Amino acid sequence: MKKIALIMVIFTLVSFSGNASSALDGMVVCVDAGHGGSDSGATGECGILEKDVNLDVALMLRDRLESEGAHVIMTRDGDYYIPLEDRCQIANDQGADIFISIHCNSYSSPDANGIETYWYTYGSSDSKALAVEIQENLVRTFDLRDRGVKQANYYVLKNTVMPAALAELMFISNPDECEMLSRADVRSYCAEALFDAVLNYAG
Repeated sequence: MKKIALIMVIFTLVSFSGNASSALDGMVVCVDAGHGGSDSGATGECGILEKDVNLDVALMLRDRLESEGAHVIMTRDGDYYIPLEDRCQIANDQGADIFISIHCNSYSSPDANGIETYWYTYGSSDSKALAVEIQENLVRTFDLRDRGVKQANYYVLKNTVMPAALAELMFISNPDECEMLSRADVRSYCAEALFDAVLNYAG
């Protein structure tokens, strides 16, 4: 009898764990991998292309979000070009709850460095909160220069109706940060930081 009782306790615990709900259950997240196809974005000091970094991070973010019950809409899931207006339409037409656009920063001086995240002042009132979560989690993960949360009128932020933020992961034009972005583990950490930001925002 004791053995049966123990088995029942274990079964109950496993069942409860399997049914535990996530803050992301049913949440619709549009993940936008910047650039793509003929639009390669910036070319890194170490030879990598921004479009490839963006897509890899976006795909890993999609997988993490889906593992927690979110429904993920990708503006692109391969190396092809999607016009900016189409990216916004995809998010708007499919009723996304939030929109995250993934990019790498670039500047003429290789000394420029750090992480920054953008939101649009006249967009959804929750866009700033989403941008703050993204910025804080990326900076915490990598301990790089915190360039802050900033306002910008980027097309994909102006023309999406849900809370929207654009993450500039690091400077691909900076030799050290480019080398970081060229590593699969670092791109995985980027995706995990973005995932944590969405989870915190949803919670």
